[in-house]
Amino acid sequence: MIDKEFKRKAFNRHAKTYDQYSSLQDKISDNLFKKLNLVKVRPNSILDLGCGTGRNGKILNKKFTKIKLINYDFSINMLGEAKRKQHNNANHSLGNNELSYVCGDIEELPFPKNTFDIIWSTSSFQWCNNLSNTFKEIQSILKPGGLFIFSTFGPNTLFELKNITKKISKYQKTNDFIEIKSIKKILDAEGFIDPIINSEEFCLAYKDINMLFLDLKKIGASSGFESKKIGLSSKLFLKLISDGYRKYSYDGIFPATYEALYGYAWKQSDK
Repeated sequence: MIDKEFKRKAFNRHAKTYDQYSSLQDKISDNLFKKLNLVKVRPNSILDLGCGTGRNGKILNKKFTKIKLINYDFSINMLGEAKRKQHNNANHSLGNNELSYVCGDIEELPFPKNTFDIIWSTSSFQWCNNLSNTFKEIQSILKPGGLFIFSTFGPNTLFELKNITKKISKYQKTNDFIEIKSIKKILDAEGFIDPIINSEEFCLAYKDINMLFLDLKKIGASSGFESKKIGLSSKLFLKLISDGYRKYSYDGIFPATYEALYGYAWKQSDK
């Protein structure tokens, strides 16, 4: 189980450094925007779930005019960064768009049924303990005919680190990531129609294993499990991981694999 308070504190702590270390998340978001560009939608209301520092909301505001955008995140400091970023831009190009900022858990959505034309979420669902319930709530607050578009991480994400830490610790140190067929099954069960999901792998290369952990730490993305008996930052633990990584390293490079999943689906129209 993800310890939500632990994760909230981590994201609050690293809100100011997130943008500096989030190049992969930004690339995944950019790829999701390319998919959104292929869909013909004219939204009046958009919910950005897990908005982080507001980069995606800023792009959504430029893309669509006269919309109501709600930035939603469980880190108050992330929302503060989002507000600064979007309001610095608002006076120049956002026109009549209405911006809101709501702090809350992605698994507890405080919105009425049939509220949003688009629900957007990128790189956030790995922090859910019950994805089925989350998708059920999302389906409920979408308007009939509304679009749910998202990215998340697949099971090959950080498989090197996962395999290594399994051997040197009895406590799980990396998140579990859900596979495509399981996501499709949940979407079908919750009444979404025409789901499309595909995947893409990225391999980040590090000359120093410490830089991998720095990247994870500075975006607040270290493991959020309740059992944290031995931290990844322990000097001995890091040495054991470095030794284990020799199995995957080449030419002094430590690879870190990420599997990005991109998906979208619709809520049944009333027609």
